[in-house]
Amino acid sequence: MGGTVSVVDLENYIVDNIETAIKEGYIKIYYQPVIRTITGKICAAEALARWDDPKYGFLSPDSFIKTLIKAKKIHLLDTYVIRQVCNDIREIIDNREEPFPVSVNVTKSDFFECDLYNVFEEAEQDSGVPTKYLCLEISEDMFRDSDDTGIVEAVDKLLERGHEKWLVDFGQSYGSFYALEKEYSVIKFDVKFLRKLKAEKLERAKTIIAYSINVVKRLNFSILIEGIETEEEYDYFRNLGCEMIQGYFFSKPMPIKELNKQGFEVESIEERDYYNAIGQIEIENGSMFSSNLSTNYAMAIFEYKDQNFTYLYQNEANKQYLKYIGNLTTQSAEKVINQKSGILQEKLRPFIRDLQNGRKDLKFSHVYRGTIINLRGKFVAKNPKNGAIALVVYSSMAHDETQIKARVFDKAMREIYGIYDRFDLVDMKDSRIKNSYINTTEYGGVSEGADIKEVTESWSLEYIASDERSKYVEFMDLSTLKERLSKLKSKHLRKIFRTLMDDGHYEEKEYVLLPVHIDGKEMVLCGIVNIDVDG
Repeated sequence: MGGTVSVVDLENYIVDNIETAIKEGYIKIYYQPVIRTITGKICAAEALARWDDPKYGFLSPDSFIKTLIKAKKIHLLDTYVIRQVCNDIREIIDNREEPFPVSVNVTKSDFFECDLYNVFEEAEQDSGVPTKYLCLEISEDMFRDSDDTGIVEAVDKLLERGHEKWLVDFGQSYGSFYALEKEYSVIKFDVKFLRKLKAEKLERAKTIIAYSINVVKRLNFSILIEGIETEEEYDYFRNLGCEMIQGYFFSKPMPIKELNKQGFEVESIEERDYYNAIGQIEIENGSMFSSNLSTNYAMAIFEYKDQNFTYLYQNEANKQYLKYIGNLTTQSAEKVINQKSGILQEKLRPFIRDLQNGRKDLKFSHVYRGTIINLRGKFVAKNPKNGAIALVVYSSMAHDETQIKARVFDKAMREIYGIYDRFDLVDMKDSRIKNSYINTTEYGGVSEGADIKEVTESWSLEYIASDERSKYVEFMDLSTLKERLSKLKSKHLRKIFRTLMDDGHYEEKEYVLLPVHIDGKEMVLCGIVNIDVDG
């Protein structure tokens, strides 16, 4: 600020010059991005006013905002911000770039000093910007007084237009939980105050914040943590399941053109509902599965795409459970789940499909290293590219008797599956291999998605003894399978063919064709039996 000026003189200058500052462009709109923790993309931004005065230089936002509120002129600034934000979003759209929702701060005074509904309506109509791109940031004291029914009605009208309502600075006043009686799209926690606390006070504050976050999620509001400046802070709140982060750790506020040059990828508006639904799930106590707050469920949320699963969030109880059942980390657990074939994979696929199709309260059991894992699943959300489910362990860690039963069952299943070197499940409708289970590395590979006719031809040339190839192709002709079975009055076909191993020698393998019906579809199980199972 150039020169020395008293507080009173500066306040008078601000009040007298606000209209000139707007007209001459001394006030500029800066944007601080909001980052989606799941994707690292910009999912929104907050619009902030910056006053670069020719006489006094950069004025503190706190000083001119408080001054304008006291002088009942804040509506002049906020009206300008709303119009300029619409113009900036319009420019992004015209440049064929991905726009993002922008939150603008509104105050009680705005509703008293102007018709805020008309301000939004005119700005949006003049720019052609849809209402979904402008969000209202409202403080906790907005509805505290009983005589504010006019404000409530005006806000409701804006929400009916399609605007989101964000509650800002949650937790910084004694009326915080009273404020949660209202409906919001996003609750913003400002956590800058944590950096002033030490030792025991810091841990107590974190405990209170974690509890508050779970309460907010239970009400199905999205969480936005602002004031994040370090990687440690980011990791802490991300691990609590907070889906949106804002702060200097990612970016300081800047003009829209500078922000566009930072290289952030922008979340599409179609992705927004999907990720918001994921972020609203409380993972700490598994409340979507039970109303019992005292139960500490092991719970995780997974995203699935192209039959691959990725952990999005998990609570501490789930991390401990993974460690218990096999000293698994998040990464090693994903590798187990994402194997191309196996008992787990064969059970998971129909389970996920049933969840997607709306079946409720589905249960899933699997034996892993002698422990029976009992899971319950719920569908969370999906978009055209991927989907998300929540899984919770609904029984505690296995007792001795349960472990004995699990080991017996697991051994029996291993014996059954050990008979087969591999089997492939083929859909008769399109003749494509839907799933493959491989129990050996001596020959062959995964053929999922391939046409069975093409696989049969290539397999015969690569693995079947030359003098048996024609008989093998004839045996594997699924178009004649029903006719052959009817003549033999059998439910399956089997035949032995000499098959080439990786070391160059041929072994006799029994090939099996077994028709099965799965979910109303005609399928064929094509198996290769290891005759020398004891060898």
